[in-house]
Parts: sequence; C-alpha cells; structure tokens
Amino acid sequence: MHMKNATYRKSKGIVIQPISLLIIVIASIFATSAFVNLFLSIFSPLSIDIKYSLFDAGLLAVILFPVIYYLVYEPLATSIRDLNRSEEALQESESKFRSLVETTDNSIYVVNRNGEYLFMNAKHRTRLGMVFDEEYMGKAFSDFHTPEEVVVFREKLNRVFETGEPLQQELRSARDGRYFLRTLSPIKGPAKEVRAVSIVSKDITKLKKEGEAERRYHAIFEQSPYGILIMDTNGNIVEFNETARRELGYSREEFAKLRLFDINPQSTEEIHDRIREVLNKGSCEFEVKHKTKNGEIRDVRVNARALKLFGREVIQAIWQDITDRKRVEEALQQYREQLEKLVIERSRDS
Repeated sequence: MHMKNATYRKSKGIVIQPISLLIIVIASIFATSAFVNLFLSIFSPLSIDIKYSLFDAGLLAVILFPVIYYLVYEPLATSIRDLNRSEEALQESESKFRSLVETTDNSIYVVNRNGEYLFMNAKHRTRLGMVFDEEYMGKAFSDFHTPEEVVVFREKLNRVFETGEPLQQELRSARDGRYFLRTLSPIKGPAKEVRAVSIVSKDITKLKKEGEAERRYHAIFEQSPYGILIMDTNGNIVEFNETARRELGYSREEFAKLRLFDINPQSTEEIHDRIREVLNKGSCEFEVKHKTKNGEIRDVRVNARALKLFGREVIQAIWQDITDRKRVEEALQQYREQLEKLVIERSRDS
C-alpha cells in the first residue's frame, strides 16, 4: 500500500487513520492484559507475575506483528518496489532518448551562456571533425566557427537566455556552404530559470535548392512571353501563366475554371486524339487555333510535352501566337500570286 501524508487501512469501507489504530491497539493491550491477569489469578497455579509476563509477551507479539507489517514493512517494501520500477523506467527512457539523439540526421548540441559545449551528439561531432564522445568538453562554439557566425549565434543565444522562449534561425554555413534550420530551445531549472540552451540544426540544403529551383521555374513560367498551360490527360487545366490568360482575354478566376475544350474550337474527338498523340510520342509540335473570350479565332503554334508532376501524368503546352505572322504570310502570298499573274499577263501582251 502506497502512503503519502497518512497511513491508513480500509475495512468494510471505513478508513482507519494511524492515530486511531494506535489508540485501538493500546486499549486492546490494556484490556487483554487485565483479562489475562484476572484469568491467571483464578485458574493457574503458577506465579501470576511469570504467567502474566509470558502471556503478555505472546499477546503483544501477536497484536504488534500485523500492525508493524501493515504500517511499516508493507509500505516500505511497496515504496522500494516503486522506486526500483521508476529507476528502470528512467533508465529505459534515457536509453531510448540517447539512441534517438545519437542516430538522428540532425545535429544536436547543448551550450551554456558562454557558448561552451555541454553535450554534442554523434552527427554534430562528425560534422566538426571529432571522433571521441567527450572530445568536445572544454570547447566552445567560437572554436569551430567564423567570427561573423559567432556574433550571430551569441545574439540568438542571449535572446533565449533573456526571454526563456525558443527561436528559429535559417543560415548558410561558412564551413561548406550548406543551409541549416537552427532551433534554439531553453533548458530550465526548478525555478524556471534558463540553465542552458539546446540546439537542433537540420540540414535543409536539398529543400532550399528545390525551393530556389521552383522559384526560378515559376519566375520563368510567369514571365515567359509565350502562353503556357499544364493540363491533365482529360483536358482539365491544372496551371497556366499570365501570358496564356491575357492573350485569350480572361481574368485569372475565369481562366481557372476553363478546360482545353473551351479554348480550342476543334471537336472533342479531335482534341482527345491530339492528347493521345502527345502521350504516345512524349512530345509533339503542331499548329492549332484558339478561341478568345470574345470569340476571336487566333492561330498558335504549340509545343506539347508529356510530364510526370506530383505523381500523375500531365501535358505541358507552350504556345506562340502566330496570327499576325500568318496574316502577313497570307498577304505576301496573295501579293506574290498577283505579281506572278501580272507578269504572265504582260508577257502575253508583249
């Protein structure tokens, strides 16, 4: 039985406090003593003092044994068992924590207010060129980083110590040019004072480069002088650039609701045939007509390519409006034909 402030037993729903139990035991001893004394004085031929002492000692042993057992031994044994279980659970938790910290891909270390290392996991030791577990002892952040990096780190470190709040910092390492997301978190004592700061440094170089590549792609995508559409294999428009919607005269909200069939005056069957052609060949160039919001028909030259995007197959179509060029070519052709006709007529007259 576990006891905190008071030891007690329950009997038929009644809680007996230790002081009450003690009074009951003392009263029982005196009552029993009186009864035994009276009994021995009447029936026993032995000396009353000797008989009384023997029976009283035995009676005390019988009465006090369960009292001592339940009030002293059992709580003490239970407390020891609970303590052992707590220590085992703590050791197991510490082992799991250390295993997690040592096997993670993130650099994890702990520093004091002066930036001196108190702990460092294997990932960070390897990054700083250390081999042995305790090799970092006696060393500080400033021993492994440039003065510029130290100034920035100390400013962040001091802020955590002063505010007691965690913060994040994105940085590029002068050591190898890699990008990291650094999270500084306070380690507080019983009085809520900040005793140290733990740092988790996550390598985000790949994400950073992917983000930069995506930003460059979107910049090219949006600033391209050509109309660009990304559509699924059913002709639903997934993405489009500013040139595409502007050339066809729609707002972004209007264009986002369109399908390929809304801007291509060809029949549904012809459009599906063209989609299948692109998917089968991988890429295809062709001329086609587009219909603007106000019903004008424009001539465009399209370069279409099948792509994998977000785990699904899509088609990227880049088009150039060649309406004006086609009109100029048609006018030149007509002029050429008229000129040839005129030359033939004059030749006949000659």
